[in-house]
Amino acid sequence: MYEKIFYWALEYIQRAPEEPGVYIFKNEKNHYVYIGKAVNIKNRLKNHFQQLKTDPKERKIFSESSVIQWIITKSDYEAFVLESELIKQYKPKYNVRLKSGSGYPMLVITDEEYPTIKISRKYGEIKGSYFGPFLPAKTARAMKELIHKLFKLRTCDPLPKRNIVCFDYHLGLCSGPCADKISKRDYNEDAQVTKSFLSGNVKNVVYQLYDKINIYTQKLMFEKAATVRDQIKAIETVIRKQEVMGIPLEEADIFYFIGKKVYLIVIRGHTIIGKEELKLHSEEFEEGNEVFILTSYYTDNYIPEKIVLNKPVEDLENFRQWLLKSKNKEVEIEFNIPQTIENFIKRNIKVDDLDSLKESFEKTFGFSLPSRIECFDISHLQGSFTVGSCVVWENGVMNKKEYRRFKVKSVGQIDDYASLREVLTRRFKKYFEMENPPELVLIDGGKGQLSQGIEVRNKLGLNIRVFSIAKKEEILYTDDGKEIRLFENQDLLKLFTQLRDEAHRFAITYNRKLREKETLKSVLDGIEGIGEKRKEILYRTYKTLDNILKASDDELKKLGIPISVAQRIKSYLTS
Repeated sequence: MYEKIFYWALEYIQRAPEEPGVYIFKNEKNHYVYIGKAVNIKNRLKNHFQQLKTDPKERKIFSESSVIQWIITKSDYEAFVLESELIKQYKPKYNVRLKSGSGYPMLVITDEEYPTIKISRKYGEIKGSYFGPFLPAKTARAMKELIHKLFKLRTCDPLPKRNIVCFDYHLGLCSGPCADKISKRDYNEDAQVTKSFLSGNVKNVVYQLYDKINIYTQKLMFEKAATVRDQIKAIETVIRKQEVMGIPLEEADIFYFIGKKVYLIVIRGHTIIGKEELKLHSEEFEEGNEVFILTSYYTDNYIPEKIVLNKPVEDLENFRQWLLKSKNKEVEIEFNIPQTIENFIKRNIKVDDLDSLKESFEKTFGFSLPSRIECFDISHLQGSFTVGSCVVWENGVMNKKEYRRFKVKSVGQIDDYASLREVLTRRFKKYFEMENPPELVLIDGGKGQLSQGIEVRNKLGLNIRVFSIAKKEEILYTDDGKEIRLFENQDLLKLFTQLRDEAHRFAITYNRKLREKETLKSVLDGIEGIGEKRKEILYRTYKTLDNILKASDDELKKLGIPISVAQRIKSYLTS
């Protein structure tokens, strides 16, 4: 059967060389469909052809191609390198590759007279000492802000020379080297302590800081001693928040392949500093592509002393050679994951077996379990601060990067239906631009909320399913009139209540954040000496009234707020 359909391919396979190299499937428009490498090109193409009967992906590759080309190389290693470069350059449809087009964020302490801290996604592009990568990306930004607060490395770039310090100096984010507010020696000591801190040598940092306190105290420099004391407190807080410490690996990247997913766990200074699922352009990971994932990841990222995998992989020797020749890095690769990491993975990486859920879903609803489901909820306080939330479930896990929140703009009174219609309309319009829009939408509520979802869907002409879920009774209402009592099906109960509860939590969190911001600003309106500028400074720095109450007069003075006004704030808030 397949011989007749793909007769054109047999002619190419018969002419293919029995030598190492790269082979390329292309379509009629000369676009790359698939790229592979082999020790023997002819034998590998024959193997592709034999898998047509059992592998749907192979059928797609052949059906979308019209020609097979090849490039002969001197060795298997050369074929390995060429395949990697061609896939990265031409991005064939059916090759597994990482979604991230650039490296993951790293922090760089620059090599300058007065070093600063920067974020880079390409190892080596900035001259300096690199730390990380930090996963998820927001961790790098948060850590950068923490460094400025703790060690006050300059925020301006390039370093200017001036007589008056900038606003960040008054906020305590910079030590003011531009205006000679700190000596070069003291500044570079802070930069060295920052490096130790980022390297994971936290104990050494704390010891150094305690030594500083003693020196400043002996010289009666009590303000500087207090600043160092605050640094120690902040560092100890960071230590307490670390998820796992004391790991028997000082510096390593752990790649954990499980099911159709790939996870990366980054260890620096015997501590986990990041964990993330590596997103792929294809929907799921395919066994046999482990090494390509590694080479893709290390194109721009820092290469650690050790790489740990949870299973043996093909082409490992080619990968070692690639690291040595192209990256000038000799790396130890092992397959023994420490028990502390195994325990961490079991607690933090939840990969459910979807087979049972898929079976229950299809049996109940008559269509396959979607790879992506979005869930919506509305939250308000007596008609004020009305917000909407959208959370995303993808292939068994909640994808927090895809969450969205909405401030309702068109509804001025209590009207959940109108608020829901606005949020759904704004979100549904985005589906026309998405590469992978959801096939199913879930709404927190009963039949009334379901009708709003159906109305918006039909008005926009979308081809999606819409369900709603009622609290307490846990009844699921579908757009084709079914009422499913979820207590009778544990798989479906877990899926839909998880989505509903997460959407509710996300909506309430946003509603509370808006209320706190507005409350803080409205309360500050009643204090003499607090204008718009000072109000914004206080909100940006402290976020809540409770934090302002805890701030010392000296702290507020550094922000440009006079002692008299600071005392007025405390008196007003206390009363």
